Amino acid sequence: MNKKILIGGAIILVVVAYLFWSGMKDSSVYFLSVSEFVEQQRELTHKGIRVNGEPVPGSIQWDAHNLALEFEITDGEKILPVRYNGVAPDTFSEEVSVVVEGKFDGQIFNATQIMTKCPSKYEPKEE
Repeated sequence: MNKKILIGGAIILVVVAYLFWSGMKDSSVYFLSVSEFVEQQRELTHKGIRVNGEPVPGSIQWDAHNLALEFEITDGEKILPVRYNGVAPDTFSEEVSVVVEGKFDGQIFNATQIMTKCPSKYEPKEE
C-alpha cells in the first residue's frame, strides 16, 4: 500500500511541477527599448514581449468605429509601428511614455495592452 501511495505522490508532484514550469514559461515577458527590440526582432517575432518608447508625434491614428489604434513609438533612435484593438488608456497621448505588450508579426507590433507611464512629478493644468 505504501508503495502505491509513494508512486501516486511522485506522479502528482511531476505533473504539478510540469504545469508550474509551463505556466511560468508562457508568462515571462521581456522588457526592451525600441532599439533593443529592433536589433533582436528576428528572434522575438511571435513571442510575448514588452517594449518601452515615446509615441512619435503625428503618428497616432484612432478609428473609433472599430476601436483600432495605430501609432509608432521611438526611443530617439529607432521606430516601431504598433497596432492596438481596444480602448486606449485615458492618459495616452504623444507626450506620455508608453509600454506596449504583445507580439511582433514581422511587420507591425500587435499590442494586447498599452500602459502609460506617470510623470515623475505632478503638474497642475494651467487655467
